[in-house]
Amino acid sequence: MSSTSVNLRVNNAEQFLESVSEPSPNTRIYLSIGRVLPWSNESSPDIANTSIASVYEIWNNMIGAKRITGNDMRHVIPKYNWVANTKYIAYDHMAENLHAANNMFYVLTSDQHVYKCLANNYSANSTIEPTAVNPEAVSSTSDGYIWKYMYSLSGSDLYKFTTSNYIPVRTLSTDDGSTQWDVQDSAVDGGIHSVIVTDGGSGYTNVDNLVITIVGDGSSATATGRINTVSNVVSNVTITDAGSEYSNAIVRITGGGGSGALARAIISPPGGHGSDPLYELGGYSVLIDARVNNSETDVLPVTNDYRQIALIKDPIIRGTANVSQNIAVLQAYSVTTTGSGEYIQDEYVYQGSSLSAASFSARVLESDAANTKLILTNITGSPTAGALIGANSAVNRFITSTTEGYLKPYSGKILYIDNIKAITRASDQSENFKILLKF
Repeated sequence: MSSTSVNLRVNNAEQFLESVSEPSPNTRIYLSIGRVLPWSNESSPDIANTSIASVYEIWNNMIGAKRITGNDMRHVIPKYNWVANTKYIAYDHMAENLHAANNMFYVLTSDQHVYKCLANNYSANSTIEPTAVNPEAVSSTSDGYIWKYMYSLSGSDLYKFTTSNYIPVRTLSTDDGSTQWDVQDSAVDGGIHSVIVTDGGSGYTNVDNLVITIVGDGSSATATGRINTVSNVVSNVTITDAGSEYSNAIVRITGGGGSGALARAIISPPGGHGSDPLYELGGYSVLIDARVNNSETDVLPVTNDYRQIALIKDPIIRGTANVSQNIAVLQAYSVTTTGSGEYIQDEYVYQGSSLSAASFSARVLESDAANTKLILTNITGSPTAGALIGANSAVNRFITSTTEGYLKPYSGKILYIDNIKAITRASDQSENFKILLKF
């Protein structure tokens, strides 16, 4: 039976992020905002789905969109805060489900450092928080745990990509002067940093005569053993030199006056602990930090609310075959009118004998102070020069010009949809969305 590696999921996440980050050609991702129409229950929005009908709905409701760049995305992993008297999972190269949900084999400390657990004192609780920031070596705490410092979260990491449930992770490709680069650069390929005693044997009385030998395809790993003088068993094996380049190893326990003790070496991943945090810690999720900043330089209206967001890949500019590159785009219609009277925000306007028989209808998103320019959404049909009637206000003004939305409707691919509670906009307000994509 075949098995899919977690590396495939990380790779897929990596390819997605790289496709957006690469200078050219790259994927354009936009966050769309829309839907001024209230939900039937405003406190409980309709559940979003991925039907084709929902795709049409997103476009018909759309007000505009903001481009998301590679700087707005980061690989993330579940956030496991170090908490005293908690048992953490020790890394084991033999583990089949190391990256399974809630498998806490790494921690985030109060100093915003990330550590991988290499040994947990035979499943004991952790009582001492790791604090050592040593790029070249592992650290042991007095509770019997062995930790490997991996990296630290920066201020921008905490601000943009840390949530109550996730923290960012990445593997550096160049020296940025950080301790993470020092960790990656000094990682020991195929090192053995811990040994598990699987059978303490019996009759061991002489620790001075106890010999631990590590044999495998690597070199230089050495260790010492301890004896429990009450039960006369081998109780622990401590690594004195991790060695390097092991992919398999056997631990032999001889001497000490006893027999039957068995132990197993735990071998680091290829490249060594800390050499590739992205894959080692399983960064197969991507967090998008999407921000809509007030009017986005007078592109997006700020006088109405919205209730629906989506991620759109590579939308096309209306009337062309080119993918949009603008930072922000208005997808609602712009209409100029002459005449008297003021339309009501959110009311339907139409052309024709009635709203039900209209050749063109739309919903008023925004109007300027003089009511000569309207921003319209939920367009049905095509407007023409002529009377535009307000369904509630009964205002009758004359359309003199129209400007269609910037993007070709239904172009690109909808990647994500979310129905949300109403967000009321303001000229001095920014909205921030944390969107998690799991691969």
